[in-house]
Amino acid sequence: MAKRRNGVPVVKEDSAKVRKSNVFVSGRYRFGLLEQKLLLQVVSKVGWDQKEFTEYFVNWKEIQSLSKDNLNTVAKIDEACEKLKNKTIKIRKGNVEENFGFLSGWRTTAGQGVHVRIDPGMREMLLDLLSSGQFTLYSLECAMSLNSPQSIRLYEIFKSGQWKQQPVLYSLDEIKWALDIPLDSPTYKDFGSLRVNVLERAQKAFKKNTDIVFTYIPVKEGRKVVALEVTVRENHKYQATVQG
Repeated sequence: MAKRRNGVPVVKEDSAKVRKSNVFVSGRYRFGLLEQKLLLQVVSKVGWDQKEFTEYFVNWKEIQSLSKDNLNTVAKIDEACEKLKNKTIKIRKGNVEENFGFLSGWRTTAGQGVHVRIDPGMREMLLDLLSSGQFTLYSLECAMSLNSPQSIRLYEIFKSGQWKQQPVLYSLDEIKWALDIPLDSPTYKDFGSLRVNVLERAQKAFKKNTDIVFTYIPVKEGRKVVALEVTVRENHKYQATVQG
């Protein structure tokens, strides 16, 4: 989370930062790793003081870097953009759920890059964020270093709560909802699977590659884990390779 003054994040303009409204951070969506990283690359280009969306350009070098050369043809870039347009981002506002696609359109030029248009429905989640102060600011470099889409989501969720008094209580259903894990998923029916495949994986990745580390204590009702008390701290061993 950004440093705060009178409860409002203080922002230093930096193209290597991602800014999302907190309602976006806590929303429900699940993209593949490449789509998730392309989304973050685009979001990092949205100016913190912008009032309206413009067209955003991700150049070929950036695409190759974020995808480790896996998005190496126009067809593959188009496929990733199509998923960002057609897969649903679900946002809760009270008892109302709103649904969006991230992109409204794009055009790709081989060897140059891709111009993208963000769906206008995303306006409240990415534009004019200083006026409300309800947003999360984090390092693009840290997020890009993670090799699991679930770890990326946990990174931004925990960053959004880093400024709060620690530990922060997250219900297990809340975490599963944000990660787009069905509550009746057979894979994550027991807490042990979520612990090993999601939480421990993220802990190791954060410690190695990001500016935060976290620990957690399971909270039980009877024998069932229903929540996590999560404590987030700065990772003092982290050294950014790009100065922000």
